[in-house]
Order: sequence, then structure tokens, then C-alpha cells
Amino acid sequence: VTMYHWDLPQALQDLGGWVNPILADYFEDYARILFTQYGNKVKWWITINEPDHVCQGYAEGSLFAPGLSYAGVGDYLAAHTILQAHARVYHLYDKEFRNAQKGKIGLSFAGMWFEPKSDTECDKEASNLAIQFELGWFAHPIFSEDGDYPMVMKEIIAQNSKAEGRIRSRLPVFDEEWIKKIHGTGDFFGLNHYTSYIVTKAVPENSSSISRYSDCGVTRSRDPDWPTSKASWLKGTQYLFGKILNWIKTEYNNPPVFITENGYGDNGELEDVGRINYLVNYMSEMLLAINVNGCKVFGYTAWCLMDNFEWCSGYTEKFGLYHVDFSDPERPRTPKHSSQLLSEIIKHKKIPSKYVKKYRK
Repeated sequence: VTMYHWDLPQALQDLGGWVNPILADYFEDYARILFTQYGNKVKWWITINEPDHVCQGYAEGSLFAPGLSYAGVGDYLAAHTILQAHARVYHLYDKEFRNAQKGKIGLSFAGMWFEPKSDTECDKEASNLAIQFELGWFAHPIFSEDGDYPMVMKEIIAQNSKAEGRIRSRLPVFDEEWIKKIHGTGDFFGLNHYTSYIVTKAVPENSSSISRYSDCGVTRSRDPDWPTSKASWLKGTQYLFGKILNWIKTEYNNPPVFITENGYGDNGELEDVGRINYLVNYMSEMLLAINVNGCKVFGYTAWCLMDNFEWCSGYTEKFGLYHVDFSDPERPRTPKHSSQLLSEIIKHKKIPSKYVKKYRK
């Protein structure tokens, strides 16, 4: 069960939204209601889904709500509150509910892989920077050995802030009490993974002068030969999936990983060959990471059960295992071919050989 999937009540946004630290208090109050009412039925809790996307809503006029333009400031402030809110909920569960309900608490991070454009040290550095400024931004304070934001983020943003004439860093500072309070507040590492990018060390041309992307100093691109989906941002890069899993293993001492989202967008066809191909290859790479490299992936969830409202894309991109006819007031559901694939995987606890032979690349 996800507590927060980008659906902040307008009354709280009117107070400033996630840049207002009071939301950490309100979020803890909200979580207490959920634990009290539903905790006896729920064993897996996700506090916040893809917090980096939430924070994008406070930067560069993003299409993500609330669509504000405070790049390089608002997104960092929002992240600070979100991490505090998550930690407060985790400790609340520990103190008042865990013994009786025996559930698990985590977040779902958006985790793309960033492949170096070349073998040069400069592009390898770009890969690390991109991952730290995306995944590490939220995962490092919780899962790293020392806690707090990644050191490279702290150093770069502090340097840039000083060069801009500021008396303090645009990245807020956690005191030692909060570093300790946030550290370790993940019973599992929730990972939403769909695709990857190629990166090189250069400030993006379309980025504002003050932004997280300018701070990171990395330009992203895609290989034009990568297979595409209906969703323009989603390219099939299954051969890179294992790299992000291995990075998590190395960076955070091999935590238990739950793949909480992984999926493919198309036009909604029932014979969804593209989705079957995508799922077979991504799950195969995941199994290699588990069985060959020892990554502790223990769970997998495909996005998603039914066609649904895909944020800025509305109903134009379909990710469901079940087709939904949105032109019919009854919204009838029809299973797609991919639903049979998932059904057989769940039943037999392996990818059936007929799918591997036909689709594995």
C-alpha cells in the first residue's frame, strides 16, 4: 500500500506544499490514521512513491504538480521535508505499531541507469554524478553507511551556491540528529525502473542556470537504435537493468530490493507483444542479477494491473495487463496476452521456456 502517490490535497499545497516543513508533521498524523485503520491488513507499506518526481513539481515549471518554477531551490527544500516525513512515519511504526502488525516500511525510488557515453574517466564520472543526483539524493540518506545526502551533491551545490553569491548552500543541511533519525529507515529498497540514459559530462543546454540538472552537470541522451514504446521517454534497455541492481548492491551493502514498478506503454492492443517482450527480457536480466551477482531482489511488481490515467499522458498511453474500455461507462476490463504471461510466472515461479525461446534477446 502506497501512502502518497503525488496526490497532495490542495489545502496543503496552498500552505506551500512539500517545501513547508509542517507537512512532515501532517504526514505523520496521516500515517497514524492509516496504520490504525488498515495496519492489520497491510504487510508492505510504501510511504512515498518516486520522491524525486514529487520534487520536480517545484522546479523549472515541471508538468508534475504543482508545476512551480523554483529550480535548484524548491526541489531541494521539498526533498528535505519528504525525507523527514518518511523518517517520522518509520519511527512512528516502530514505536506504536510494528510489534502488533509486523509489517515492513520503505519508499519507492525512481531508479534509472545512466550509461557512460564513452570509457573515459570524465564520462564515468558523469554516470556516477547522474545516479547520485537522482537515486542517491533520497537513497543515500537512508541506505548508505554514513547517511546524509551524497557527498558529491553537498560539495557541488555548496560550491555553486557560493559562486552565485549566496551565504549558504541551496541544498538544506541536516543536523546530526536528523542524519541519524533518517539513516536506516528502510526495511526494503523499493525500486521503480523502466529505462536508462546515456550520459556525458556537460551542462544540459536546455537547463536553467540554477537547477539540479545544472548542479549535476551531466547531459543525457538516448541511443536512436534503442527500441521505443508508446511512451516517448521509455526505451527498451533491458541489458542495462542489471547495472542499476549491481550499483545498489555495491553502494548500499546489498539491501533487500523490491521492484515496485516495471512496465511498458503501448496503444492498448490486446495482443501486446511489445509488453511481453519487455517483461520477459527485464525479468530475465533481474534473475541474472540475483542468481549470478547475488543481488538481493526478493519481489517484483509489473506496472500495472489495468490501463489507467498516466499523469501528463492521460489515457493515451496504456500500461495495463488488462485493457480498459474508457469509452464505455461500465469500463469493461479485458485481459491482454501479457496477463497470461504474468499468470504463468506467478503459478510456476519462473519464466516459462516458451516465452524465453521466443522473446529472450
